[in-house]
Amino acid sequence: PTTGSAPLLAVRELQKHFPVRSGVLRRVVGQVRAVDGVDLEVQAGQTLGLVGESGSGKSTTARLVARLIAPTGGQVVFAGQDLAALSGAELRAARRRIQMTFQAPYASLSPRLTVAQIVAEPLRVHHLDDGVDLAARVVELLDQVGLDGTVLDRYPHEFSGGQRQRIAVARALALRPDLVVCDEPVSALDVSVQSQVINLLADLQAEKGLAYLFISHDLSVVRHVSERIAVMYLGRVVEEGPAAAVHDA
Repeated sequence: PTTGSAPLLAVRELQKHFPVRSGVLRRVVGQVRAVDGVDLEVQAGQTLGLVGESGSGKSTTARLVARLIAPTGGQVVFAGQDLAALSGAELRAARRRIQMTFQAPYASLSPRLTVAQIVAEPLRVHHLDDGVDLAARVVELLDQVGLDGTVLDRYPHEFSGGQRQRIAVARALALRPDLVVCDEPVSALDVSVQSQVINLLADLQAEKGLAYLFISHDLSVVRHVSERIAVMYLGRVVEEGPAAAVHDA
């Protein structure tokens, strides 16, 4: 991106507080501040790595960015729009440009659907299947992630962990997003498979100009894929900067 250009994603003072309830009447007796004033920026075509120990608020931040959950406060500005202020058709349209991959590929894929149905589902949900040869589009997406058309009628339990994550990536690409939120995409995989998935994500970024918010607890993995790194602790970003500087600090 051009120096000084507006970021694709700008998170400002983002907050998510979960109520703590107690007693027979389940009264609110406190708040868990899972995300408590986070500021982040992701430039188009680049990767921001978000690291932190378990419970630091990384995954909650990911879900807030994708608007899977509503924030308690703050802004998530994507391509000039505050996602927190959108609803209905406007939010649906914005969601097409932000997709997500999850930590456990098996849990994120419906065991009742075939690969063809899983990859085609985003197109159906967003009513983009009219006049589209879905079978050809699904084969094209699978080819982009290194799988062939022979897997169309198979179910998630028939694949390895790395193959399942490739299917999840193909599903994320179906709507041609600008930003993919990768929530621990390789932590559930064997070390040998991790590098394959990381290289796949890098190739797709170079080919399609994707931006990534790459979330992990492994600083070495994040260092490998990111231009910049932000470190979270107890719901806040406590350090942020160029990947090499943060990693070597």
